[in-house]
Amino acid sequence: MDTVKVLQVVGFKNSGKTTVILNLLRLANDKGKKVSTVKHHGHGGALDMPSAATDSMRFFEEGTNSSVVYGGGVVQVLQRKEEAMLDELIGLASMEDPDLILVEGFKRDDYEKIVLLRSAEDWIELQELNHIVLVITPKQMKLDNLPVVLHNDLKQLNSWFTNWMDGDSNEGV
Repeated sequence: MDTVKVLQVVGFKNSGKTTVILNLLRLANDKGKKVSTVKHHGHGGALDMPSAATDSMRFFEEGTNSSVVYGGGVVQVLQRKEEAMLDELIGLASMEDPDLILVEGFKRDDYEKIVLLRSAEDWIELQELNHIVLVITPKQMKLDNLPVVLHNDLKQLNSWFTNWMDGDSNEGV
């Protein structure tokens, strides 16, 4: 496997992370890139599971550590893991040899990241994150040595992302 580029999109709840990821995913697909995604489920509680009537869920409920199902061109993996580290999840997302992996959340991890702000107050805590390569804000802000894009400026965001995708980054795995 060649080096895969990883870009995190981080911010507090309701800052627009999923919307940005979807936009970047569409742009990468339009450019012919193969993309995987990883998301931190930060809403508390367990994920929604497939119907209990499926064989894979019956296996899972009986205690298997991992249940893998294939059908119709889709692989579904259910896995028990008390604690999952981002690097492990990136490893899973890398199995199909993507050109890049977009990560939603995991803000304390060590990959290049876009930080989304809902207000200037968010910057007080989020400026401490490492590997920030872009900040998206609701209003124009001047930040030392960091590019800033306004939430509604898709043209500028898309231009930045295209340059990032095509550039030579050392933030791969």
